Amino acid sequence: MLTAAPLLSPPPPPPPRCLVAGPLRCHAPTQKAAAASASAAGRGLLLRGAGSPVVKRAPGGWLLWYQCGARVALAASTDGLRWGPPVEPDPLVASTDWWAFDTAAVRPSDVLLFSGPDASARSGFPSSAVYWLYYSGSTDERFDSPFPAAAAAAAAAEDVPALPGLAISQDGRHWARIEGDHHTGALLGVGEEEEGEPRRGWEARCVAAPKVVLHAEGDLRMYYHSFDEMSQRHAIGLARSKDGVRWRKAGKVLEGGKAGSFDEGGVRHGHVVRDRAAGRYVMVYEGVDANGRVSIGMAVSEDGLKGWRRSSELPILRPSDDDEGWDSTAVGSPCLVQMDGAYDWRMYYMGVGRDGEAAIGMAYSEGHGLQKFEKWDAVLM
Repeated sequence: MLTAAPLLSPPPPPPPRCLVAGPLRCHAPTQKAAAASASAAGRGLLLRGAGSPVVKRAPGGWLLWYQCGARVALAASTDGLRWGPPVEPDPLVASTDWWAFDTAAVRPSDVLLFSGPDASARSGFPSSAVYWLYYSGSTDERFDSPFPAAAAAAAAAEDVPALPGLAISQDGRHWARIEGDHHTGALLGVGEEEEGEPRRGWEARCVAAPKVVLHAEGDLRMYYHSFDEMSQRHAIGLARSKDGVRWRKAGKVLEGGKAGSFDEGGVRHGHVVRDRAAGRYVMVYEGVDANGRVSIGMAVSEDGLKGWRRSSELPILRPSDDDEGWDSTAVGSPCLVQMDGAYDWRMYYMGVGRDGEAAIGMAYSEGHGLQKFEKWDAVLM
């Protein structure tokens, strides 16, 4: 694989940390952070000053793309737990084209990795691996803070103009944007018609957080979220594509829960994975309650297209009960990874504490049928 040697080599020293209230800056975990992760307040913590994790297992190690201020950063790991400082230069930054949809900030959403002959066929050039990065881009500078401290501010930040984009790379570090059909270069626009339906425009504010699943050759599914003006809450929609570039919307697949539920205020940031053991599709997502508190829930579907149902009326991961916890205010942006054991999973997620700092953590499920997730512990693991 092209990335293994350069990504896992010792990178330069990291810059200093900063709070989410301003633009995020990337840095590697410090001894202080490592020590904190062994305490109750620090359980689950992997990387401070980072948000919107996209984690992939690749030959030679683990790769983590994440939001760092207005740009996308990349870190590498041998075990998916201890991460190095960001690779330089930054893999993806805001566009300099005045007409583009992503001139203020970019945020990673998902990465598809193709290898071998399939990579060459998709990219049009010889390669042992090709990465497809789906991301959200915005012309609003508020988009560079992934998880502001206050719930009201978080809701406002989620509703800034944002559209989905695509970039491809041979090494995961150097990217070339692929222009979509939208006049801004985005893959989709807001308020466009759906398959077999008149123009409804339930997503009039944004089309954000595109998570893409390759179901079969010629059948790609994109799960995204937007804000429904009618219900006044977030919902998750679906778009389909034959080539991963040109997309057609197919309507909502998941909406907010009933009154009193952990997600009655809406659902967003849905990450979908095909479960090898059960042969069904699993979605982890952010759920917002009536008070704006953000937790992580789970839904399942037999075909990934319709019939999504919550696996439980309770969230699978809540903010920490410890007021000093790094994720005591909110948890979200989940990224689910199925391990070698068919019933073993890791869920990487973003959290924010009382100080307003965003960070990335991990919880795991072992043999619980995805019903129970525990935050990782540096001592136990």
